[in-house]
Amino acid sequence: MFREVRRQNRILEDKARISELLKTSEYGFLSLGTSENGYGYGIPISYVYDEEANTLYFHCAPEGQKLDLIKQNNKVSFCVVGVTKPIAEQFTTLYESVIS
Repeated sequence: MFREVRRQNRILEDKARISELLKTSEYGFLSLGTSENGYGYGIPISYVYDEEANTLYFHCAPEGQKLDLIKQNNKVSFCVVGVTKPIAEQFTTLYESVIS
């Protein structure tokens, strides 16, 4: 379905840490299919994670482009990023993220 992650040693496999990131992050990025103009559509969005039900709930209005696109194609991606630490001298950043 998806390409294998190139840097396997970077995969966050600790289920407790994944849950913690989902519970404590302030917002995430929801990426949807293409809009009517052919562009991909992604937005930062507030959410709630129900750990017991293993379910994400997104804040949104009862109608709009986001819901229209989900109706057209419900294959979406959602990502949260935890604390980041830029390391300028190595041209990199340390961070944790969860994507689903």
